[in-house]
Amino acid sequence: MSKVAVFLDYANIEAASRSMNYEVNYGALLNYLADETENRILQVAYAYVPIDPRLEHASDQKIEELWNSGYIVRSKIGSIAGNSYKCDFDIEMTLDIVRTSFDLKPDIVVIVSGDSDFVPVVLDLREKGIRVEVASFNNSMSNALSRRCSGQIILDVLFEDEDYYEDEQNPDEEENASNENFYDEQEEN
Repeated sequence: MSKVAVFLDYANIEAASRSMNYEVNYGALLNYLADETENRILQVAYAYVPIDPRLEHASDQKIEELWNSGYIVRSKIGSIAGNSYKCDFDIEMTLDIVRTSFDLKPDIVVIVSGDSDFVPVVLDLREKGIRVEVASFNNSMSNALSRRCSGQIILDVLFEDEDYYEDEQNPDEEENASNENFYDEQEEN
C-alpha cells in the first residue's frame, strides 16, 4: 500500500473548473486520489480556501463540506485588490507539504493545483525519493509543473467521460447527479 498525502489548492481548481462549467465533488475527488483498490491509502488531506474579505461567510458551507469530506481546511482572509481580492496560499501549502513529508513520510504527495509556484517543492520532494503527482485541469496546468512532477492526473478526463452522466436525466438534475456519481462511475473505468 502506498501512503498518500493530498494538498488541494482550492482557488486554483475552482477557477479552472468554473471556466469549463464543471462542478467538482471534492469528497469524490479525494476518494479517487487515494483509492484503496489501487493500493493507495490516505494519510492526510489539506484544503486551502481563500476568504473574500467583502463576504467573509460566503464560503462557510463549502468549508464545512470539505471538512466533512475528509480534508483539514486551512482558510485565510484575503485583501481587497481593486474589484476583487487577493489571497495567496503558496507559502502555507509549501510549508505543510514539506512538514507532512518529513513527519508522516508519505510515499506519494498529490498537489491538486496547476500553479508553477510549486515547482521548487516538487523538485525537493522528488530528490528525497517521494513520488509527486499533480492533479489539475488541462487549462490550468503549468507546463513547467507538468514536466517536473512524477506523474499527472488530468481532471478533465473525469468530466469528459461519456459514462460520467446518466442518460435519462433532465438538465436541471445533471449538475447534482454529476456530483453524486463522480466516484461510482469512475470505479467502472
